[in-house]
Amino acid sequence: MKISRLLVFLGIIALLAMVVACASSGKVQPIGNASGNATGTAMGFGGNVAVTITMEDGFITNVEVDARFETQAIAGAAISRGTTLIKENNSAQFDAVSGATITSTAIREAAQAAIDQIVDGN
Repeated sequence: MKISRLLVFLGIIALLAMVVACASSGKVQPIGNASGNATGTAMGFGGNVAVTITMEDGFITNVEVDARFETQAIAGAAISRGTTLIKENNSAQFDAVSGATITSTAIREAAQAAIDQIVDGN
């Protein structure tokens, strides 16, 4: 009985060690060593959405979203959340904001286009 409990305990410890090893360290990875700024566009619900990205040494330092053709009462949360998460995650990827899926998708696509331009050397 003691041996089986010991094996179960060791199994749980091994499982926890694997989970911890696989978990994200929380550190944001640079996108190469790209620097510069660029603007990407994508179609939103009401028209084009433009996202201007500024990068320094592979890190996104500034994000500006021009969504003047979107309904601000609906798209405002997507713009605010997208801008924040793109900078925090150093990535164009973020979950769509409920109710503003099309705008969220346009922000992601435009941001990725801008990042690609910077990485490719404008």
